[in-house]
Formats: sequence, structure tokens, C-alpha cells
Amino acid sequence: MSSELKYRVSLTAKNYYNSSKERVDWEGVSNELRMPIPKALEYFDESICGIRQRSISESQDWGIETLTALKSFTETYFQHCMSVEDWILVGKYMNICHSDCVAKMWALGKFHMTPILFEQITEYRDAGLLWPTICRNTADCTPDILRIAYATSNKETLYQSKRPKAKFRISKHQHWSREEDARLVELLSQYGNGNDVDWNYISKTL
Repeated sequence: MSSELKYRVSLTAKNYYNSSKERVDWEGVSNELRMPIPKALEYFDESICGIRQRSISESQDWGIETLTALKSFTETYFQHCMSVEDWILVGKYMNICHSDCVAKMWALGKFHMTPILFEQITEYRDAGLLWPTICRNTADCTPDILRIAYATSNKETLYQSKRPKAKFRISKHQHWSREEDARLVELLSQYGNGNDVDWNYISKTL
């Protein structure tokens, strides 16, 4: 991987860091460098620009904007079955440890909106209740997941359709600690050569 490109992408990303969202505006980076976002993320090195990934557990409320960004980016750029390397790029995009992104998407995919639950939420919203209160009274999930599920649901179609198939096959076994993340990235840089990765050796080492 070109060192010059790593520095160019990483320093450009630093200029596009949004402190209020606590992540980089990768669309801006992509436009300036005329490089697809996934490719820019491959070259991005947080150690060069000093941007440190956050760790946010799935049990926390990520907020509707952050969770929407995670869902949108994942569904736009990746297919049904994602590799570890794909999730590492997701983590870079979100500036959140990729194992936390795996867990949050797993929780989002696991949640199922029903017609009865939809009606209950509608009644609570009409009564002026806030999302944290609604969540405590209706569902075993975080408010951000409930809000997205409600916003993307429709009463009529809920009655007509069965539970939709998950867009991704996500296993919580893909959830690692920060130390394991760092070790995996280190091994990939040592024993990966483009698309030719010695996964057998890496799996034994981990």
C-alpha cells in the first residue's frame, strides 16, 4: 500500500473531521480526492492524523443520525455476507470500533416490528411521550433502534407481510475487543498481500 496515499488520505480526512458528529465527512474526502469512499477508507490510517475511534456498546442509544448513517453506509456499499475487512472499513467510516458496529447492526436486524407494536407506539407518540419512555414501555431494545424501525414501517404493509429477511447475515462472534482489532490489523498488514491473505495462519495466531 502506497505510503504517500496513506498520508494524503489521512491528512485530508483530518481536515474533514466533524467534531459535532465525531466522525469524518467521507463524502467530502471522496469528492476532494476523486476516490471512492471504500478505497479512501482502505488507505486511511488514524495514527497519522490523530483521530481515535470511539467505542459505543450496542446497549447504548447511538442517536438516530449515527445509527441511520451506519445502516445507510453498510447497505449501500456491502453485500449480504460481510468479511472482517469490510467491517473494519465500516468502523473507519463511523469512527466507531468495528466490533461495536457489528453488534449494533446485529441488534437492529434482530428487532422485529409488529402491527400491534406499531399501533402502541403511534398511540404513545400521539400522546406526546418521548422515545426513551416509549421504549421502556413497549420493546426490549434501545430508543434509536425503535425509532428507525418505526420510521421505516407502515401499518398496512405490516399486516400484509411476513417478517422480512435480514439484509445481512451477522454473527455476534464477529465482536472483538479493541486489542483484538489492533492485533488483527497488524497481522493483515504483515501476512496480507492484496487479495492474497493467509487467513489460515492469521486464524491460528489469533
